[in-house]
Amino acid sequence: MKRTAFDIVENQNLQGKVYLVTGAYSGLGAVTTQALLKAKATVIVAGRNAQLQAEFAKSLKENPEISFDDQQLDASHIIDLGSLESVKNFANYVKTNYDQIDCLINNAGVMYTPPGKTKDGFETQMGINVIGHFLLSKILVEKTKRQVWLSSKGHTRQGAPRIDLKSITKVDEAAYDTQLRYQQSKLGNILLAKQFEVEYPHLVSVSVHPGVVKTNLVRNITFTQKLLFALLNPLMVMNMQTPEQGASTQVMVATLPEGQLINGAYYADCKVAKEAESAKNMEDSQKLFEYCNEVTKAFQS
Repeated sequence: MKRTAFDIVENQNLQGKVYLVTGAYSGLGAVTTQALLKAKATVIVAGRNAQLQAEFAKSLKENPEISFDDQQLDASHIIDLGSLESVKNFANYVKTNYDQIDCLINNAGVMYTPPGKTKDGFETQMGINVIGHFLLSKILVEKTKRQVWLSSKGHTRQGAPRIDLKSITKVDEAAYDTQLRYQQSKLGNILLAKQFEVEYPHLVSVSVHPGVVKTNLVRNITFTQKLLFALLNPLMVMNMQTPEQGASTQVMVATLPEGQLINGAYYADCKVAKEAESAKNMEDSQKLFEYCNEVTKAFQS
């Protein structure tokens, strides 16, 4: 039986440590938040919907299996990763009110969205999964000790092509390939994880594939796409993980003692895994970092 996030933190005492989790009130984020609170950590919840975030915080406090002090949970502010202004406001709140972030877990994400752009003109999946998280990470980087970027084996789809910066602001509805755009965003997460640790020597930064997990991330996938995936990947579907199991790797890399993580590595099943060749291209990782830095510069202060 695969370990769960709660197995990972069993007998751990994270009191005094501060974790920031994006997409924290559903799926993998919710389990990650619960496991960290159970281990006595302080968790900053970063979600987009104020009502859902408040309901999640209330449910945590009423959960008899998770006992924590009120000051351990900060669900006071929301973040919309599709709006650079929202990311800036949230990040500056955190920067002002916390001396240190022991780990920033860039967990939130969207998958297989229809053609569209964020408020700032970026293709939706790249704008939310990559650029929004870049800005959050960049504003908080000097106070952050560790970053965890949620990627996916999806970065190997479509032949695992290299990152295409020119397509980030281009959305042609007639030719839009939502699976390719998802591949690009998950590749982008790995590349940025690698480049952040190059740019900031004090930082440990890794990426994670959680596995095939039953969460609401698949809400944009059509019935035909689900059927095709099941036909092509029967074993993966049969062994689909629960959110508690899927969150185990990100909780492990977020809580491992210093010195036990391989900086810049890609993890899956609680161990270092092999990424696609396109995810190892450090020239591309630098170019993506520089691109994200340039398009978010106006929001970094």
